Amino acid sequence: MAALLLWQMHTDAGHRSQANANSLVQVLGRDIARNVELYDLSLQAVVDGFGRTDVAQVSPELRQLILYDRAASAPGFAFLLILDTHGTVVSGSNQSVPKGLDRSDTEYFRHFAAHPDDDSLHVSPPAISRISGQRMIMLSRRLSNSDGSLAGVVVGGIKLDYLRSLFASVDAEHAGTVTLYGPGGVILMREPFDQSVIGTSVSEAPSYRRMIAMREGNLVGPAMVGEGERRFTFARFGIEPLTLSIAVVPATIYAEWWQRALGLGFVLLGLCAVTAGLTWLLRRELGRREQAETRLVAANARLTAQATTDALTGLGNRRRFDEALAQEWDRAVQGRRPLSLILIDADCFKGFNDTYGHQRGDEALRLIAGSIRAAANRASDMTCRIGGEEFAVILPEIDTKGAEVVAERIRTAVMGWAMPHAVGPNAVLTVSCGVASVPEVLADDAAALVAKADTALYAAKAAGRNQVRIAEPSKVTLRLVS
Repeated sequence: MAALLLWQMHTDAGHRSQANANSLVQVLGRDIARNVELYDLSLQAVVDGFGRTDVAQVSPELRQLILYDRAASAPGFAFLLILDTHGTVVSGSNQSVPKGLDRSDTEYFRHFAAHPDDDSLHVSPPAISRISGQRMIMLSRRLSNSDGSLAGVVVGGIKLDYLRSLFASVDAEHAGTVTLYGPGGVILMREPFDQSVIGTSVSEAPSYRRMIAMREGNLVGPAMVGEGERRFTFARFGIEPLTLSIAVVPATIYAEWWQRALGLGFVLLGLCAVTAGLTWLLRRELGRREQAETRLVAANARLTAQATTDALTGLGNRRRFDEALAQEWDRAVQGRRPLSLILIDADCFKGFNDTYGHQRGDEALRLIAGSIRAAANRASDMTCRIGGEEFAVILPEIDTKGAEVVAERIRTAVMGWAMPHAVGPNAVLTVSCGVASVPEVLADDAAALVAKADTALYAAKAAGRNQVRIAEPSKVTLRLVS
């Protein structure tokens, strides 16, 4: 959005500068053209009156009034002079004009002497008038005899100071360099004013050649005075050989834009820095919260594990056993899958504790837990300590035969450790196991399955301990329905 805004501002700055330059050229050009037209009307009046015989026959005072009645109608117009065929002043709009003054060496007289067929308005380069001592631009026209030969020249002077005051009304600091060119690319006036370039010719400058070829418009080219590139807006005025141009250094067009762009850029950088800082703070805070949540989850997991784990053996406790058995019972009923339960009890364990002490008893319980964990090693198997010396193993999707194999492994493993048990039936530590499985036994719920396995366990103990007993199959097989 910022880049689009800056690009639009950049484009608008160029269009605005171009529009201002076009407007100034048109307004200032019309003003100059109107004044030149007024000056030329004064010259035309002299030319028209000079050729009339009735004007020549009137008194000198009346002839003066007829010939020069328009001379004062244009602002900045200094005087009118009539030169004869030899370039000598014969009369003027101002009575103080010295008659008989030789002006044959002037540029305008030499021009008409060299171009006898030129009846158009001629504009001379700026020069210092011998009459007024002021710098002027001379406008002149040819006077002709009845046979068409050169009868003389009528010339009028435009004060250069008048043009300077006219150009000074333009804000050149913002508008650019305003220049008025005469014939041959001669600089008649320039703002900002520079006396050293007034009267010089830029006819060989590439930009001036392109400007003259186009008559009016816009172009970008090298400066005619000075160095660097300029953007020119120009126009020529009617039939008069005058060209007005406004030259702008491209960098100045976008100077204000650069200030705004830099200001906006610093604001955006500040906002980005603030956003980045706030984002970093937010990320740090989120990281801290995430770490705190991770620690909390880990702590909850530890608490949950501690709440469902037997501290001595590392097996699940009675709470975990009840939860797991309820879940597996529901899964077995819904999926019509087998489920087996093994209850394990250490033989004559009270006598073991009385004989060897509780520390030795704890060691015996850990040995039994390790044997159970090794025998029931599937991921789905659940091993728990549900009482002092009582253990349970939940075996999902295992039938009676499979459960009997697991129970036998447990019994054999415990006996294989050969931990002395002086009051036991086999002089070593042993366990008895009771196995119950659905659908082989009839059980309406998980508690009924536990009761069946407990009955089988007591049967094993009653039969002499250190053995595995299977719950008696029901005569009517339990149908697992959801």
